[in-house]
Formats: sequence, structure tokens, C-alpha cells
Amino acid sequence: MANRVRELRKSKSVTLEELSERTGISHTHLSRMESGKRGLTLENVIKIARGLEVEPIELTDEFDHEALSLAGDMPSLLKPARKTGDVENLNIVSGAGGGGLLSVEYTDDGELLDPSMSDGFWSFPETIKAGWPNLNRIKAVPVIGDSMEPTVKKGSTVFVDTDHVFPSPEDIYACDYGDGLVIKRLKLVPRTDDILVISDNKERYGEPDRLSRRDVRVYGRIVAWFQWRG
Repeated sequence: MANRVRELRKSKSVTLEELSERTGISHTHLSRMESGKRGLTLENVIKIARGLEVEPIELTDEFDHEALSLAGDMPSLLKPARKTGDVENLNIVSGAGGGGLLSVEYTDDGELLDPSMSDGFWSFPETIKAGWPNLNRIKAVPVIGDSMEPTVKKGSTVFVDTDHVFPSPEDIYACDYGDGLVIKRLKLVPRTDDILVISDNKERYGEPDRLSRRDVRVYGRIVAWFQWRG
């Protein structure tokens, strides 16, 4: 597995430094994975595959074939956008309840086909950016609905790490399971092909939905959110 990563990287004439920038994985960690001193997680397989523009299954056969195929088919929420700030703020709505728009289209140069879908960028100090090595993969999206209250309140802005498209560990993700883009807590059911889609507002929304993993698309993990207290 380690040799395939190194061989594919070199066949693409990509340096470790370049792959680190593309994936958000540190140069040291990548080097250890290539040498076999560190194992590959499925999440890192997806990141490296996208960084090298190959299918995850070309990197490894140590994961379930179906899981690799599904992971490879999971769309990234967005391609890297033009840089006029740190994190682009999108005018697509993610529901904590009913869902919103699912896709945003970019040109090959990273320009939005519909500029009205973005209303600017968030900028952060260096101390914050140091904790987000893959900052160019994070997108800010406004939230409607109250199904994730009190954790994520209606009107919040969530920051979505679009590299993290495999729903493990249990956490809050941007996903779609038939009604558009939503913000939900996801939990894999051990020893099954099922996943729990959980609303934190249990008084109003009741028990989790238990669905097949195939029926839930994950667009990214929520790594932070902003909300006004007033």
C-alpha cells in the first residue's frame, strides 16, 4: 500500500510538499505513510486520491472494495475557489431540518459560474489558520432550521471540511439523504451497512433515522461554527 502511494505520486511528478498542500496532511505524516511507518486511514486514502487525481482503489486494497468505491464516488462539495480571503462564504442554504441546494459549479480557473452564490470570504488570524492545515478545502455555509439545536442554532454559519467525506467518527456533517443539503449528526451502526442520522433537538424531532449508508451522501465534516448570541 505504501509503495503504491509513492509510485503514484512520483508518476504524477508530485512532490511530498505539493501533496501535503493539496491534502492538508503534513509532509512528515505523508513520508511516514509512504515508508510504511504509519497506516493509511480511509479518510487519508480519499484525501490522497483526490490530491493525485486517482481513484481510491488505485492506492490500496486494504479496505472493503465497496467502501472504497462509494468513497470515490462521494462528490466534494466544492472545488478550491479563487483566493480573496481564507474561507469562502457561500449563499447556499444547509438545513437543520429541511434541506437546501446541493451543488455549486466552478470554472476550471476556480471562478463561480454564478457569482451570486458567494458573498465574500472569512479571514482568520494565523493562530486560527494553524489549526486548519487544509484551509482551502473549508467552506462556510449558513444554516436554517432548528433540528440541531441547542448544539448548532438556526442562523449559524458552519465551516465544512470538504475533505472529510467518510462519516466516522460520530460527529456533525453536511450531508444529503434525499431532501437536500442538511446538517446532521451521523453515526455508523457497527457490524451493519446502516447509519444513524441524528437530530440533537430530540424533543421536536424524536428518534434518529436509520438508513443504509448508500442513501446518505456526506459532503464534509463540520469543524467549527459561528453564531450570534444576541
